[in-house]
Amino acid sequence: MKRIWAIMVIAVTVGTAAFGHETAAPKKSQAFRMSVGGGGFVSGDFSTWNVDEDVPGDLNRYNATLLGVGPYGFVDFKYVELNVGLAYGKLKNSNADSDLATNPHFPAHTFSLHGSVYFKYPFAISDTFSLFPLTGIDYDLYMLSKKADGRDAKFPISTGTQEASAREALSALSFKLGIGLDTYFTDHLFLRTELLYGIKLPNKMEQYLDDVRQDIDWMLSHGGDFKIAVGYRF
Repeated sequence: MKRIWAIMVIAVTVGTAAFGHETAAPKKSQAFRMSVGGGGFVSGDFSTWNVDEDVPGDLNRYNATLLGVGPYGFVDFKYVELNVGLAYGKLKNSNADSDLATNPHFPAHTFSLHGSVYFKYPFAISDTFSLFPLTGIDYDLYMLSKKADGRDAKFPISTGTQEASAREALSALSFKLGIGLDTYFTDHLFLRTELLYGIKLPNKMEQYLDDVRQDIDWMLSHGGDFKIAVGYRF
């Protein structure tokens, strides 16, 4: 009888230890795994200006749009995602009645470098899908801006500087939030889609125009991105 009890105690002890070890060890799909990938994105930035109707004079509203498209790459550390991309875009005034509609600075074709840092929280919907909300910051560095005739486009940023470069006038920081979805084809290969929207801090040209135009009541700069990429999880 003592031998039976001893065998049972040993069996329970070994089984408990084995079960505890298996439970403590995370499954491969749940463990920390870095991933990298690349794809393309479409972005849209919009500056909306509302006029104060109590201010006399020309009350034309100035609305600017900047639409861009290009490739990007990402590195994912599960809870942090880093993005770098290039974008070709077009800056134009969307209000034909504005006194800035015929401004020689518009329209302009732009080339820019985009960098971003997002914090994310992924959770599995199934073995195939993983959903994650994300939030973070974008910085858009505009390196070139050309008119249709090939000349460099210049922009006003102060009373003394009416012909600044795109880098000085248009570069800006944005705060965005959104949602992402990973669709796994294998344990390593997946498709990532993201949709983001946020508020952009005014660039130097917008700050200057806001200061010098007395008819401006308020202005809002905002925009969003749609991204799609193929990723590889290590």
